Amino acid sequence: MPHSTSGIVRRLAAALLAFVALGSGSAWFINEYFGIEAKALVARLWPPSTAYQVEVRQLHTIAGWFSIDCGHVRHREDADHAIACAQGALKSGQRFFVAFDYVGVDSHGVSGLARNSEGEVYEVSTDDLGRGIFGAVSRHARTVTVTRCEVAPTERTSYPANQYFTCFPE
Repeated sequence: MPHSTSGIVRRLAAALLAFVALGSGSAWFINEYFGIEAKALVARLWPPSTAYQVEVRQLHTIAGWFSIDCGHVRHREDADHAIACAQGALKSGQRFFVAFDYVGVDSHGVSGLARNSEGEVYEVSTDDLGRGIFGAVSRHARTVTVTRCEVAPTERTSYPANQYFTCFPE
């Protein structure tokens, strides 16, 4: 005999209520007996995205599917291969993206370039304030800036010997 709609709705509501009760009870149990707050447990199980992950997601969105990944250059790493790849993609008109780490006094982040299918080049910068050399800021703040390049990208070197590729004038 088929179940009535109201019976199915009642069973679903009861299952949802049991799930919520179990979830809140489990959070209380874990906090009470293991000293771990639910927010901390969630942060450990599903950590927030890193600046690099946010940056690459944005760059890949701009460049699109089947674009050339010219790499991720970590702070003070040799950037020659990544810059050469990006310059080659620019000359041949191919879509690409490339990312470079940087470390500031009170922040760190990732800056990168991406070229889309229309030939437009964008610079994306993801900055994590409060996570730099000294970490002087007590509260963490992340900003993502996307800027369309008005001039051709050029290779630059910042102190101390950190190479990167940018379209911002000096």
